[in-house]
Amino acid sequence: MVSGLEELQRNLVKLQLNNKKAAKRAVNRVSELVSDNLRSNTPYDANASDHLRDDIKTTGITGSAKGEISKDIGFGKKTGWRFHFPEFGTTKQAPQGFAQRTINQSQSEALAIYEEELRKGNQL
Repeated sequence: MVSGLEELQRNLVKLQLNNKKAAKRAVNRVSELVSDNLRSNTPYDANASDHLRDDIKTTGITGSAKGEISKDIGFGKKTGWRFHFPEFGTTKQAPQGFAQRTINQSQSEALAIYEEELRKGNQL
């Protein structure tokens, strides 16, 4: 069982080096999970014409040549510039912390997905 982020990182490096196909599968599954959680946690402003919730972007897989397979999840250029206002707050708005809440909410399930793919990929 993985207990911390450092151990998770070590296990991911092993997974990526031993079986890149399983590592890509795990990263894809986790990125879908986190994107869905971010979409459900992102506040929706009925007065705005462009909504953060509708502009969540996920990049393609990067770093496979270096053995560091990853995807970035965030907001597009159209709305990303204002992400920090609801996340961290302003002088007139309390912070909502939806991105941090998404990370905390997704962490245990993401670890389980990585563990499952690590076992399947390395036939453990």
